[in-house]
Amino acid sequence: MADKGQDSKQAGDSTPSTATPDTTKTTGGKSSSNKSGKKSTGKKSAKSAKGKGSSALQAAKKKGREEKKKSEEEDALVDYMTKLLITDAPPAAPTGTGLIYDERMTKHDCPFGSDMGKSECPQRIVVCHDRMKELNLIDRCVSIPIRSATDEEILSCHGPDYLQLLKDTQTMTLPQLKEHMEPDDEGGVSFSNATYECACLALGGALELTERVVRGELRNGIAVIRPPGHHAQKCCGNGYCYFNNAAIAAQIARTKWNVQRVMIVDWDVHHGQGVQYMFEDDPSVLYFSTHRYDRKKFWPYLTESNWDHIGKGEGCGFNINVPWNHRDHGNAEYLAAFQQVLLPIAYEFNPDLVLVSSGIDAGLSDPQGEMSIHPGFYAHLTHMLMGLANGKVVVLLEGGYSMKGLAEGISMCTKALLGDPCPPYEDLGKPYDCAVETILEVIAHHKPYWQCLEYQVPSKSPEQCDEVSSTTEASLKSDEQDAETNKLLEEMTPEETLLACKKLDELISQTSQLHVAPHRTCLAYDERMQKHKPPFEHPERPERISRIFERHKKWGLVDRCLNVQPRMATDEEIALCHDPQYIEETKDYANFSPRELLSFQDKYSSIYLHQSTHDCARLALGCTLQVVDTVLSGKARNGVAIVRPPGHHAEYHTAMGFCFFNHIAIAAEHAKKNYGLQRILILDWDIHHGNGTQHMFEDKKDVLYISLHRYDGGFFFPGGLDGMADKVGLGEGEGYNVNIAWNGRSMGDAEYIAAFQQIVMPIAYEYNPELVLISAGFDAAAGDPLGGYRISPEGYAHMTHMLCSLAQGKVVLALEGGYNLNSISQSMAYCTRTLLGDPFQSLKPGMPCTSALESILETLHQHQKYWKCLQYQVALPKREIDAQGVTTTGAGEEDPERQDISQPETPRKKPDLLESDITDTPKTGGHTESSEHLISQLVKDKSEEPADMPTNGDGDAACGNNGGGDSLEETGAAGGSHAVGGSSGGNGLTIGHLASHASDISLPIEEAGHGLHAVIPLTWCPHLESDVMPLPDGGVDARAPCLECADTRENWVCLHCYQVFCGRYINEHMVLHGAATMHPLVLSYSDLSVWCYGCDSYVHHEILVPAKTSAHRSKFGEDM
Repeated sequence: MADKGQDSKQAGDSTPSTATPDTTKTTGGKSSSNKSGKKSTGKKSAKSAKGKGSSALQAAKKKGREEKKKSEEEDALVDYMTKLLITDAPPAAPTGTGLIYDERMTKHDCPFGSDMGKSECPQRIVVCHDRMKELNLIDRCVSIPIRSATDEEILSCHGPDYLQLLKDTQTMTLPQLKEHMEPDDEGGVSFSNATYECACLALGGALELTERVVRGELRNGIAVIRPPGHHAQKCCGNGYCYFNNAAIAAQIARTKWNVQRVMIVDWDVHHGQGVQYMFEDDPSVLYFSTHRYDRKKFWPYLTESNWDHIGKGEGCGFNINVPWNHRDHGNAEYLAAFQQVLLPIAYEFNPDLVLVSSGIDAGLSDPQGEMSIHPGFYAHLTHMLMGLANGKVVVLLEGGYSMKGLAEGISMCTKALLGDPCPPYEDLGKPYDCAVETILEVIAHHKPYWQCLEYQVPSKSPEQCDEVSSTTEASLKSDEQDAETNKLLEEMTPEETLLACKKLDELISQTSQLHVAPHRTCLAYDERMQKHKPPFEHPERPERISRIFERHKKWGLVDRCLNVQPRMATDEEIALCHDPQYIEETKDYANFSPRELLSFQDKYSSIYLHQSTHDCARLALGCTLQVVDTVLSGKARNGVAIVRPPGHHAEYHTAMGFCFFNHIAIAAEHAKKNYGLQRILILDWDIHHGNGTQHMFEDKKDVLYISLHRYDGGFFFPGGLDGMADKVGLGEGEGYNVNIAWNGRSMGDAEYIAAFQQIVMPIAYEYNPELVLISAGFDAAAGDPLGGYRISPEGYAHMTHMLCSLAQGKVVLALEGGYNLNSISQSMAYCTRTLLGDPFQSLKPGMPCTSALESILETLHQHQKYWKCLQYQVALPKREIDAQGVTTTGAGEEDPERQDISQPETPRKKPDLLESDITDTPKTGGHTESSEHLISQLVKDKSEEPADMPTNGDGDAACGNNGGGDSLEETGAAGGSHAVGGSSGGNGLTIGHLASHASDISLPIEEAGHGLHAVIPLTWCPHLESDVMPLPDGGVDARAPCLECADTRENWVCLHCYQVFCGRYINEHMVLHGAATMHPLVLSYSDLSVWCYGCDSYVHHEILVPAKTSAHRSKFGEDM
């Protein structure tokens, strides 16, 4: 077989077919490359020896064979992606936000003129409806006819005697009604003759709305109802509540509508003890409550409202109380509770339905709550929940007693449900110390039950941590002696109340003036960008953008977007980030011959050139800037740029890594220059570190650069030290460069979602950007030949959704890398659907692998001193455990009315950990306690493992992780691909799977801080018979240099075409060769091992013996 690069070059340019071998070149990918003067040894066969007549006929036959093979390879790749559960059709998307409202619910009132009637008054729902109408929200919602709840529905959570009592109130006289009244401080219930009717309507409306959302008739909904419900208990009303609307909706959803898991989020300022009592022993309902507690001095004055009441029996860990211990908690505190506790647990719980007990009495100026959540921030909290349960979120009105604040807060929740951008918010500031104490206590009490709470690993030594912990604890415990805290424990003064009301009026005015873009999403694409073509097979090919655009058209996304007019970027725009001399240099490409371009491209790192390269790069940049202009001028809320060549590796003075002009960096400078922006977030999720972008902004604070990338200790492109976590920026930019550097293979949804929850979103919210730019490379997607990671399209959708809560939704997503045509098309289409507001499938990412945890912790520890939101990386409060493993710290006294409330039982055993968590070796100086814990846990549970472990669709052990993280030893210097050559005969076998089943494989032995690993090769793989070709005449030459870079240190030979390339620890040319040719099996000249890209494993079989023998003879002068 002739040289692949030579064949492609002859087919791709006008140079004569008699070109000598030293003028041809196969540039594989992102690595330094030099021309090799050697030609690979050709493979001879009987077929190739026939018919040497016409060279034209030979060329035609050869071209036909190549086209057929290419088609077969693409079919195999599509089949592989199908096995990864990636479908070609967009998922069905329910539409519409339901609204429940009925004026008949105003008939319930307090007929005795008490303060109770002044607070929970009929006007509460009227002002909400009026404000929603003023903001044109009513017409945008789907109004649902209300109905009364049935006796059967009520009795699902309440007793028959209590139901009969409520029915009897319809005919009671005033004296009789007054007999059943309880004052606020004892229970807070009063009855009128209309109480039962209104309570039935409120519950019936909640159930009707919830059922329609569950059945997919609506996307989500909000019920503006009264009386509220979350305090109501089985046999009595309480706290203005009669029927427990949220609890009954959850119960009916589970028993009647086949909902498996329900999450109830209660942000009313008062603890919803009624809901807690009904589900405290039920693991199918996760109850999360943030409420004011004041160390049992705030209503309902219950010990059960504290953080140590976590459920009982099987429900341990499913009752989460976040009790605030003084007033004035606001945006910063609630956001921290969501980011540190709720969202991680919610993703692990993976609910099928989210019910929100939405009291607005923690809002600014509420006379009962005395808290300070801004109305617009309720939209942010709602938006966060919409990433769960396929977007099935039902908001039920509970409390709220400031008429203006209540109406505005409910309207903001509704706007979020309708998909409107989250409103701007003021700088968050530092959460109160006692709020930090609360959050740490909650984490400490729930850590035994949830794998996601494994991040509290201090950056200091154990001795220092104990000192910090005790000092912090002492300072927190002494809050009551602190003057400021004492002030906050007192009621608001009239002056403070007046200031809060003025602030509320100011915020409402700002909301009314918010600009709403006429278009949701704009899109830029131009087929002329396909003219930049490689002269040989190459991952960065023109079809990348055409296939993405075709998928957008097929799913109807192009027609739903505002299509912006493409244009070329100007020299002035390019010069915002690039050397004018370099710009002039790129213009010269058009005047070079193909042969001259091949020679000239060697001055760059991992670049190929074409006469159209400059124009295509200029067009890609111009399209990106057009999208930015469309968004910042208010014509569209967000935008997508389907462009190539990519840009984030391009440096000020040179091209690099397939990139010529740094689109995103220039877009940021363009936004600062032309729109006066002062805070821009660049989020780079391309699998390769965006070295060019980092260098352009590392000394500036007006651009926050966050990169999640594969690092592998500096061995993954672009290599070096720039991608390390300790590269935090320079000068005034210190702290504004955030690197999350992955070490090891197979990172997926679990790792990326964890990084977003722990680092990306907390820092981004604190930074409060005015524009979000996404360097959207999709080479970390499942099936990518260069990346080897496993992010699903849904994973990208979730990350996009999270970022859309920032900058009033001003998000621009521009394509970078990604080289599997099917996965990049699917993934980017999912991102665009998310920008358009479509719901997306829920995600249960699982637990991140060990090395990912270490990477996350390393970045957290590096940036703690720069960001207030990262202050939770401290030693957790100590918990005293008795002989039975029961928590005793902070239990306090039991409430006399609730003697049946049990203390937490022995923690449930966490799900079995992945084998990959055991074999994953730390690559950076992260904390090692987690690894040791995982190893000991596996040893402890090994005898309990079933003989046949369940697997998911990929054949991986069904432990929740998206693949886990392989060690460098397992991966092999050749580098795995996951996409080359299809799957392992449908079995999905890898060394990790074998290790999970093989009884003779030992656990790694920890010696001197290094893990020793036993690597067991596969004894057969499905590619052996079809992909191992006969040896060439004369065998193989174990001393042959890499055909690309002429390196001889660590080379591999392809067992299909017998071309020689270097391994991934040199310049990864064999990885790129495998990606371009789909040749899966390669032999190492270093240790004579054979790696299969298709199976992601080492292989040994008798078919491989001739090649190994020939290599051994060449290397050592004797047979094996």
